[in-house]
Amino acid sequence: MTPLPSGLPPCLPILGGGIALLMLCIAWRRSEARAIVVALATLLLAFASLWRPALPWPGGPAATLLVPDGWFTYIAGLILLSSAATVIMAWRGTGTQADEFYLLLLLGTLGALVMAGSADMVALFLGLETLSLSLLGLIAWHRTQPTADEAAIKYLVLSGLSSAILLFGLALSYATTGSLRFAAPVPTGPDGPAIPLAATALILTGLFFKLSAVPFHTWLPDVMEGAPTPVAAFIAVVSKIALFAALARYFAGADLAHPGTATAELAIVAVLSMLGGNLLALGQTNLKRLLAGSSIAHVGYLLLALLSPGPFGLASAAFYLAAYAIATTGAFAAIRGADLSDIAGWRGMFRRRPALALAMAIMLVSLAGIPPAVGFFAKTYIVIAGVSAQRIVLLGALIAGSIIGLYYYLNIVRAMMESAPEDHHPARTLPAHAALIAALAIVTLAAGIFPETLVRQTRALLPPAPAHDILYGERT
Repeated sequence: MTPLPSGLPPCLPILGGGIALLMLCIAWRRSEARAIVVALATLLLAFASLWRPALPWPGGPAATLLVPDGWFTYIAGLILLSSAATVIMAWRGTGTQADEFYLLLLLGTLGALVMAGSADMVALFLGLETLSLSLLGLIAWHRTQPTADEAAIKYLVLSGLSSAILLFGLALSYATTGSLRFAAPVPTGPDGPAIPLAATALILTGLFFKLSAVPFHTWLPDVMEGAPTPVAAFIAVVSKIALFAALARYFAGADLAHPGTATAELAIVAVLSMLGGNLLALGQTNLKRLLAGSSIAHVGYLLLALLSPGPFGLASAAFYLAAYAIATTGAFAAIRGADLSDIAGWRGMFRRRPALALAMAIMLVSLAGIPPAVGFFAKTYIVIAGVSAQRIVLLGALIAGSIIGLYYYLNIVRAMMESAPEDHHPARTLPAHAALIAALAIVTLAAGIFPETLVRQTRALLPPAPAHDILYGERT
């Protein structure tokens, strides 16, 4: 096997420098406008540096903590752009003395990037804990709201529990392999099959808790309902992208094309997430809880792509991550722009605020997988990957879940087409929020009408080769 690509991605020191600069600005004088400028400039500079060569990294064991390859570049781009959208979304929505809010967002983004590029258990855990601790402060930001306290306590307890389970699994994996490097889960070891199987089960449990995959999903609707809307978007998009990227890299050396190590477990969780997430969203009247159920279902769709190695597997997952990030961020931005999270408040929105209602409808249509939005082609891409890998049961669950999803997505569109209530006075959308919503709606439609550009990019970053070759270099 050729040596792993090594070096420090330039985006990480840029983010670290931006965090340090923002801390100095907070110590000097509080200003939300200054904090937003620093945060946005840091994120955009980090995004521009993704195509720069990796910085030299001293030799030794630390040289391969991170892998600055094409997979990292693509995932990091999605994370940085989604975080920038979250910063814009949070403008004038975090209360007084909001500088620390943007500091925590940058810290969470840094943790997500470390997870996305990790090829080592130490890097994975450090990135995960950096992201988790930042989210804890962000979720509890609105301290005067009882739902925020409840959401933060639930996240604290369950996040700590899942981290402990994951750390125990990583320790058992190290005891089996003698290395902190990611390695394909093996069914047997020197002491028999018990320890390797326990390690794989614990690692999967910890990651599934963080991903909120069924049956480890019950915390997500409560947390997203209690968190501020920009934080809910950050949880649903940035943390999910980073966790899936780490999960894909962890299983890069496993042969998921045939029944074997963890394949059945991943397939069961995928089916449960596709069906359970959509059924959970079906009965919700709160849009943030509904989108929480939707994000659980989309985790199941991504697991189908992960379980379909071949010429379309990881490339379809990369395409789907982009489509999911655009539409989900846009839906939360529309909720933030209208300052309405209950579906009842969106009744008659096409009559009261047609532009906002049209943008929200585009996002929902994309999440439902209806053309011409980009979500249709993303879901089609995953179906092609599943057909090529002959994942018949998983494809059946995807079709059933998508049919369920059509009802609750289009139900919101139907509510927006009803007559407007007479006693409702709509909130004014800030220009920055309106520009963000319009840009995301345009990208959602443009990527759906001209999907070949994004398809070529994902296929170029992730060539049609086994996952192990894509993420760890070519085999000799």
